[in-house]
Amino acid sequence: AVVSTQSTWGQTGNSRNVENVEIYQNIQNPSKTIMYIKTCWSPCFWHSTVRAGSYAVAVYTMAMSLCIITYLINILHGGDSSQFYLPLFEADLHTSTQHGGRFCIILFTLLMLFSALLVVGIKKDMRGLMLPWMILMVIILTGQAMYGMWLIFGYYIYLEGVFAALVDFAWLSYNIYCWWVVRNHYRNVKWFQSPDIEVLEEFAK
Repeated sequence: AVVSTQSTWGQTGNSRNVENVEIYQNIQNPSKTIMYIKTCWSPCFWHSTVRAGSYAVAVYTMAMSLCIITYLINILHGGDSSQFYLPLFEADLHTSTQHGGRFCIILFTLLMLFSALLVVGIKKDMRGLMLPWMILMVIILTGQAMYGMWLIFGYYIYLEGVFAALVDFAWLSYNIYCWWVVRNHYRNVKWFQSPDIEVLEEFAK
């Protein structure tokens, strides 16, 4: 249940923007306070709403997937993966590299497709088109976290491995932030598509 929520939607054609969404508390558990992101920041760009930021996140994941797929195709054709902190380092070129590389290519191809669906979902305020991207990103973020842990526990005696793990965790942190931007826009859409019903506790007893 929401104690207080302040919001203003701007109407321009078929597009709507959330101008302000405050922090709310759960009535049943007042100590549980949830913070919502209202803007989206990146090292190069700033977006005043999470709606606009979600568009940027979708484009970012499309570009990221394209770059990773290109790199994986290069590895499958004999490209360099000789450093221990590079993907598929411990895989055999003619067996496990081929299977693992193809699996990753399929995974990031799906991410590109789901990023396109995310754009459509944001434009039309369709939450069902945002969910595939959010679910797949959770899977990818989990894999990225496990990769960083593997670098630390497997090659902790090498300074390069620790540095590569720190870079991986920094990138992971930014990807988690991007996920939260989309998650907050999804939540905003859910709020404003729900019936506006206020339940008073004194009458509910």
